[in-house]
Amino acid sequence: MGTGTVLHRMRPSKGACYLLLLVLLVAELLPSVSCGNNPRYEKFLKQHRDEPRSRFHGRYCDTLMGSRGLTKPQCKEMNTFIHGSKRQIRAVCAEGGVPSGELRRSRRHFRVTSCTLRGGSTLPPCEYKENTSPRYIVIGCEGGWPVHYDESQIVMAA
Repeated sequence: MGTGTVLHRMRPSKGACYLLLLVLLVAELLPSVSCGNNPRYEKFLKQHRDEPRSRFHGRYCDTLMGSRGLTKPQCKEMNTFIHGSKRQIRAVCAEGGVPSGELRRSRRHFRVTSCTLRGGSTLPPCEYKENTSPRYIVIGCEGGWPVHYDESQIVMAA
């Protein structure tokens, strides 16, 4: 038995090489597909995304602000919820957005609900008034991920 025969038997098959290549490729792509490694993006989604729009029968802002932890230890004075998919919102950081300084403005409008604290006190219980309208959103992006909601610009009827 020659040395060449032993080496030939130790070589992995083409199928095994393709499988190893596939595993390495998936391992490389997984962090960019997953958002679990980006806590700022996760926080952005928790604070600013509600799709589909929750139904709280007249108490949308009060209920959603509380359930998202935006009323403790004190009431957040204002917060905006975007009613769009993760893909649609993330697109603003790429081809779906226009540079606006260091921020990105959406090319299309989103349905958006702004919740503004009623009264002067920021101590719970928190009561909010609601304003829902189509708007362009302006967000901050980091590595292609939305991480900061800056403002929205109301779409004016032509």
